[in-house]
Amino acid sequence: MPRRFAILALGIWPGLAQIWLGQEVLGIILAVVFAIALDAAVAARFVWTEAPSPASIQMLGSIALLNWFASFAYTLWCTLFRHPGRHKTEIDRLFRESRDAYLQGRWLDARRGIETILIRDEGDADALFLLGTIYLRTRQANLARRAFLQCLETGRGEKWRWEIERALPGQGAETGSARAA
Repeated sequence: MPRRFAILALGIWPGLAQIWLGQEVLGIILAVVFAIALDAAVAARFVWTEAPSPASIQMLGSIALLNWFASFAYTLWCTLFRHPGRHKTEIDRLFRESRDAYLQGRWLDARRGIETILIRDEGDADALFLLGTIYLRTRQANLARRAFLQCLETGRGEKWRWEIERALPGQGAETGSARAA
């Protein structure tokens, strides 16, 4: 629960919460548009008072305010409705079903379940690890490598390092150097 409050606090400045949630491009766009509109409105209002028309000053202020409101509303929506903690029981159920499908050799069903989990929580290390093993079983080594590396990049993926290094020969030095960087 405290993480939700931290995300809402970051939502005060447009873009910060989106960057924190892993939506870097959206966050940077929101932050840059807000900063430019706010800076331009403040400069036009208080520094270059004779240059712009009052309508353009009002338009710049409206863009900044609309950007702030939209960004905060999106952050609020993500925190209340899309947050992985809200879907924990559903994620757990889907993971158990996907694991069972994997153990029964129904790799397509297992992959679909895992992809549904990753839509709700893209940083789920267990789901990423299982997705990587599914890709290995279906002989999709490049996709497996990508899923395994993504698993290791999450803070919760370290517990799978040994298994990943065994599954991808020659991968140990690469993941170790990526971790150090």
